[in-house]
Amino acid sequence: MPYHIEILSIGQNSNSKIAEVAHALNVTQTEFQFAPPPERLRNEGLVFIQEEYYTTKVFEFLKDYRSNAKGNRPYLLAVLNAKLRSDKNINLFGSHEASEGLAVVTLHDHERFADSYRSYLAYYFIRYALSFVCPNLKSHKDARGCFFDFKGNKLDLKKSLESGAFCAQCMEIFGKSLNAEVRTAIEKMIATMKALQANSHADLDARALAGLVDIGIITVREDEFDHMLSHFPSRRHAEGKNRLYEYVEVETKAREQLGVAIARCPEQGQGPASAVANDMISDFSPPWIFLVGIAGGFPDSEYCLGDVLLASRVHDFAVSAALEGGAVEHQQQGGSVHIDVEKLLTHLKAIKKELGQWSSSKNIGSEKPVEEIPDDIRNPAFYGTKEWKTKVRSSLQIHFPPKSSTREPIFKVAPMITSNTLVKDTELAGQWRKTARHAVGVEMELGGVYLAARYGGNGSTRVLAIRGVSDIVGYKRAPQWTEYACRSAAAFAYALITSGRIRKTSNSID
Repeated sequence: MPYHIEILSIGQNSNSKIAEVAHALNVTQTEFQFAPPPERLRNEGLVFIQEEYYTTKVFEFLKDYRSNAKGNRPYLLAVLNAKLRSDKNINLFGSHEASEGLAVVTLHDHERFADSYRSYLAYYFIRYALSFVCPNLKSHKDARGCFFDFKGNKLDLKKSLESGAFCAQCMEIFGKSLNAEVRTAIEKMIATMKALQANSHADLDARALAGLVDIGIITVREDEFDHMLSHFPSRRHAEGKNRLYEYVEVETKAREQLGVAIARCPEQGQGPASAVANDMISDFSPPWIFLVGIAGGFPDSEYCLGDVLLASRVHDFAVSAALEGGAVEHQQQGGSVHIDVEKLLTHLKAIKKELGQWSSSKNIGSEKPVEEIPDDIRNPAFYGTKEWKTKVRSSLQIHFPPKSSTREPIFKVAPMITSNTLVKDTELAGQWRKTARHAVGVEMELGGVYLAARYGGNGSTRVLAIRGVSDIVGYKRAPQWTEYACRSAAAFAYALITSGRIRKTSNSID
């Protein structure tokens, strides 16, 4: 049976922080189980409000809570956010009555001594868990970089957090009292605590990030992955059950921290993309998944090479039938995007200013390539029927007029076609557009991610495809457009994340 430690928020609602850190410690071991109270009791402590708390009063409150809540509650830990004192000491980090199974820790002023509330709370959850199971372990006045330093000099907390160690005396005491399983669990929890430090470079366990990832980003090509990562230089490695991620916390214009996890598909196509999306949902349950990369566009006067396409609907032509004589018929699948994606996309033009200068050469990271459009549709750069080539030439000349400077990229919201086929065939493109006549482009992964989000987890994951136009079907463009389209899609995705329109509080949009 694990040691069950119930953690109650006192005076101010810290339940989300408690649950977050408790989960991070729980997933790495099974000997200790940290948990907030049941839902019916979760806010019991919020009515106990003091400008300064006395440890004796907190312990009295916890005893009353234990009595009123009934049930088996051997260990109770209170978390508050105000000054804490005892009869002997003022401005404490925490205190305990281990023999009674009671402890308290305050978040007040913690940022002066710890770089993250996560590592700070993890530290004290571990510290008092040890006191509960080994009450004869006492704090020592001298600082040894040990969990059980008294920390009369509050800066000693920083040393103890960084070391995550025990002095020889404490090691001897709890080494005699604790079994091998508990000692291993403590080592794993301390490793998690260190990984939760904001300035740590240690790899993260993806399980500890569940609930922290607000946006998952999936890329396919290496250049898509590289240009997406370039916007997040201070990221951390995270290891999931089946794959590796890059994790970063991003401050938005709404002054929130959004957790972002980035993964790359091993191959093109809906199958690999679906597998990555399923793993991402299993590891993190992110409210949003961005599919970021390149796509082929259809000839059009509104958008062109380097612009960004945002899928408002999914037309999936991955299922087909091969008929006698070489004919192929396609079954259209797919459907509408999540209602929150629809709300965001339909209102996007109204919030363009909040996206900032995402399309500038500075934010994209390179100048937009110059494309000289041939006048004659017989030029080898064009392919397809005469009608298609004429349409391609006309649309390209609108976007790349002779002797004129090129404009910055724009974004275009419209339906998108997805399939397992790399489309360089104007006849096939034309056939599909007869059914999906408003579609602006075609790509190869969205259908897989769409299905994974629809059927994986609780089915509430929102999928947004962000695709830079690297090709126009019917035209052989210059090769540098591939990299530029990767850059423009990544720049738009980053601008949207930091805009503040996707909110952590609601896991939705503002």
